[in-house]
Amino acid sequence: MRRRDFLGGFDFHGYVLGRFSPIIETSNEDRIRTLCPMCSDDTGHLYILLSEGLAYCQKCKYDPKSPVRFIADVEGVSFSDVIQRAGTSFRSLDTTVEEVVDKLFFEPEEVYEYEVLSLGNNFASLLERTGVQAIDRVLDNALAYLEERGVTEDQIAQYDIRYCYDGTYSGRVIVPCIYKGDVVTFVARDITGYSSRKYLNPVGNKQSDFLYNYDAVGADTVVLTEGVFDAISASQVLPAVASFGKSLSSRQISFLNQVKNVVFYWDKDAYPQVENYVKKVQSRCAVVCHCDGKDAGSRTYIENKELIESAVAVDSVDYEMFKLLKLNG
Repeated sequence: MRRRDFLGGFDFHGYVLGRFSPIIETSNEDRIRTLCPMCSDDTGHLYILLSEGLAYCQKCKYDPKSPVRFIADVEGVSFSDVIQRAGTSFRSLDTTVEEVVDKLFFEPEEVYEYEVLSLGNNFASLLERTGVQAIDRVLDNALAYLEERGVTEDQIAQYDIRYCYDGTYSGRVIVPCIYKGDVVTFVARDITGYSSRKYLNPVGNKQSDFLYNYDAVGADTVVLTEGVFDAISASQVLPAVASFGKSLSSRQISFLNQVKNVVFYWDKDAYPQVENYVKKVQSRCAVVCHCDGKDAGSRTYIENKELIESAVAVDSVDYEMFKLLKLNG
């Protein structure tokens, strides 16, 4: 018997809704969250795709691979008992772990309209010189500023960091945010010391609709920082993205849900926000524990590596002890 055949003769949807509580809705009405009966889950880590009879727990990795095994495990009965309930005979069920994970966690992205930005000639490359003495002098100053922040020439090239020498963003280092190969926003950091606003960003697309460096992420684990320079530094250890501050929009959360593990590396004052967003992100989350006021962009590679690799779960004893001894002590 194929999985579809079983589901055709058994009200799996009704079984789940009648058997589990609470039922937590997700962005997909066919997919629900609930408490996993196989582990000490108390926040709803078990995801069930109702139409497919597939379940998967992000906490304990419980993966029954079929609706029959799932029901048997939940009820503590045999396969044959479950089949008898469905009123049919059992031969085999067809599904794979990959199907379960893909259907539960990887949804096609909704169509999203955005404006593609064009950076003019006044947004100059920091690794080339124009031959105009006045412009080349400020490019040298911008390059020196980035070097002081620990940004290397290789990183400047990799992230296409520029300098604006004329117009609204004059006197600022420009860090573009790329989405699907297009520039959709940027961070403009003043290096003159004369502006009342250290950072500027362009009008049009909302920064909260994007994660900086998300295009470059191709791994199961990402580090989430607040600022773009923090993400650049953390990326030396693991792929990193930036949220442009200590808040996450629903769209940014949907991006994070596409990876399996998220390591929050926000500033010292953002731990309450981290605890809130961990409950909303479907991926497995950990948090970097640091209390000296420095961010990732201010640390050495060794410091970032040690902190990121020692990240802990928010619901762990280690995190509670960190808060007690370091944050509240």
